[in-house]
Amino acid sequence: MRKKIFKNFFFLSALAIIITTVMISFVMYKGFYTDMQVQVEQEAQYIAAAVNLNDENYFKEIKNLKDRITLIDSQGTVLYDNRQEPKMMENHLERPEVAAAIKEGRGETVRISDTLGQQTFYYAIRLDNGNVIRVANTTSNVYAVAAENVPYVLLICLIMLTIIFFLARHQTASIVAPLNNLDLEEPLSNDVYDEFSPLLRKLEQQNTLIEETFLILNKEREEFKSITQNMNEGLIVLNSAGEMLIVNQRAAEIFGKVVEGHYLTLNRSAEFREVAEKALNGEAGESRLKQDGRIYQLMATPTLSEESENGKPEGVVVLALDITEKEETERIRREFSANVSHELRTPLTSISGYAEIIKEGIAKPEDINSFAEKIYSETKRMIALVEDIMKISKLDEGVIEASKEMVNLQEICKDVIERLKDKAQKTQVTIDLETTAEKPPVFVKGVTAMLDELVFNLCENAIKYNKKGGNVTVKLTDNPVRLIVTDTGIGIAQEHQSRIFERFYCVDKSHSRDTGGTGLGLSIVKHIVKQHKAGINLESEPDKGTKIEITF
Repeated sequence: MRKKIFKNFFFLSALAIIITTVMISFVMYKGFYTDMQVQVEQEAQYIAAAVNLNDENYFKEIKNLKDRITLIDSQGTVLYDNRQEPKMMENHLERPEVAAAIKEGRGETVRISDTLGQQTFYYAIRLDNGNVIRVANTTSNVYAVAAENVPYVLLICLIMLTIIFFLARHQTASIVAPLNNLDLEEPLSNDVYDEFSPLLRKLEQQNTLIEETFLILNKEREEFKSITQNMNEGLIVLNSAGEMLIVNQRAAEIFGKVVEGHYLTLNRSAEFREVAEKALNGEAGESRLKQDGRIYQLMATPTLSEESENGKPEGVVVLALDITEKEETERIRREFSANVSHELRTPLTSISGYAEIIKEGIAKPEDINSFAEKIYSETKRMIALVEDIMKISKLDEGVIEASKEMVNLQEICKDVIERLKDKAQKTQVTIDLETTAEKPPVFVKGVTAMLDELVFNLCENAIKYNKKGGNVTVKLTDNPVRLIVTDTGIGIAQEHQSRIFERFYCVDKSHSRDTGGTGLGLSIVKHIVKQHKAGINLESEPDKGTKIEITF
């Protein structure tokens, strides 16, 4: 803008000076031209007057005059010329100025001289004796005088242009200064030209709008950042070149701490590369990635818009979902279904076999009672199995949502021990609650029926898998509340301890069948512990015994 103002200002000023100079030069030229005409006319009059008084001998005195002097008789014959030999000159009767002078007494004209070959101004006067005196001067003399003044005119013009140059710079600076000093943050506070007021008001409105938009965008960006950084899924956003734009905290934990550069620097696994490349080519992709003992489902989706060229995505969004627990749950469900079928088929097959023997009359009369007892035993086992399956299914589905209350855990332990005493005596195992009369009751917030099931299953298991003459000790502690069940039984080998709480998992299936176990007792215990947000710990050594500790 500054340059444009300066150029316009200087150009217009320079143009005005040049036009003025040309006009002055023209006026000067016209002045010189007029002066020359007057000079020639006056000179002709002076010479004519002198010749009339002193006859033609006067020509000898003016022989060296700058102007051309010619004497012509009334017939047009040249009698005298101070520049040319009269005899060599043609008749001048037809010359306009001569003809006019003979006829009217005087005449003038401007034409190209036949003798000199230049544009010449002629002035002729008729003398008293009838002859004509003519004075001539070429216009080149006017040009010569004008040319003598041109350098001065040009010098003045140059000086004026120089002055205009600096004036233009100064004036431009003074015009632009208020604009250069504009406070665009607060446009209305500026002291500037009135013509700019609408623009400044518009700027103020735009600033307000921009500030509001910025605050909204900043808020949305912070919300987006908060959501992406706190989501459980790994989120990676790539541009069309495969460079990472966003890597949230979960993705960094899964793949590594690299949060910029090409996606291959984040993870070089074939699964990750496959879904990313597929999405970068405009097609959604899914894959599974096993890493650090976890299973992740990778989902990549291209982001397309109307401006996308040739269907090429502008970017890619990759989600990494941890499905380890889901896969584990699915595995357990499959195993559970298979185990349920197997566990139910075994007693049903046994019952069916014994019933068929009795039905066909093959069994001896003395064996019928034995077969009936076995059928009854298998039926009881199957009923217990179905009941346990129903319990664990309800726990899985969250059906048991009874309101929690403060439960006297000590009373539950006493009641369970009392119910199991006969069973313990049959297997020659002692079961006791480690407590004193002075010790206050131990309370815990929970569901009474579920806590009763928990203590019963732990104590029953400790009796089932004990040795003859063994013992089971139940201990309660307060602050924090702990339930500790210790036995001196057969123990559990180290390789089985991590799976002992799985459904239908039995270290010794034959022993479980002999004792009437379903393989679901400890799995139910684990679910009840989870429902009460408690912790469970197992310590066991083969042939020495097992200790299970529940911390509420």
